[in-house]
Amino acid sequence: MKVKYWYKLIAVAAAAIVGVGVASAVKQWTVLSVESGVSAELLRARDQLAAEEANYKSLRAQNDQLESRKKLLLQSLSEQSMMADAIAEHEKFAMIAGLTNVKGQGVIITLEDKEDYDPLVDSIESVIHDSTINYVINVLWAAGARAISLNEVRLTAVSEINCVGPTILTYGVRQMPPYVISAIGPTGELSAAVRSDSYLARLTKPEVGIRMSIGEEDSVTLPSFSKARDYLRYINLLETP
Repeated sequence: MKVKYWYKLIAVAAAAIVGVGVASAVKQWTVLSVESGVSAELLRARDQLAAEEANYKSLRAQNDQLESRKKLLLQSLSEQSMMADAIAEHEKFAMIAGLTNVKGQGVIITLEDKEDYDPLVDSIESVIHDSTINYVINVLWAAGARAISLNEVRLTAVSEINCVGPTILTYGVRQMPPYVISAIGPTGELSAAVRSDSYLARLTKPEVGIRMSIGEEDSVTLPSFSKARDYLRYINLLETP
């Protein structure tokens, strides 16, 4: 009887060991399958991102070529005396409308979310929102800014800055932090207005944690709005009276 008892005990132990081994193998196979699926998805996303970046660079190069051709055409027309006044007027209003590159003294402000942001602990204000960016931009306009860009996208009279999930859209261009706001204008006044603003001072306190840096520059170059988007669709509701 004792021999049979030991046989049963050994058989039960062996079955348990085999069961554990099978369960471990199944678990490992499942993990590998999941990791393999995630890796494949990640690779596809990386390939798509690389293709989009290549397409963006190509379109940017084409746009730069068109800008150069436009400048040459306008220059050739300006050499004709009968067109000089019209070209001068065009250049004046193009600059006012933000359709030319501009350069001058100003400030560069960089905004970033709170470091190691935890949505379960930190305030919703610890993340940069469209309202945060619009607030800074309005402070700069009020302090005398003459031209402003956000992450190299020129802002105009029809500024369009909206939150979409964790990102911000500027005229349909998806932006990610850090958010760099460049402004041309009286450097001292612009910098002082941002540094002395009570709301921005609260956002940059440790309990909220928004990171903000302000740099005063002797020369700031802002791109033409026409390099970012097709501006015509933003003014197609206007009519000449």
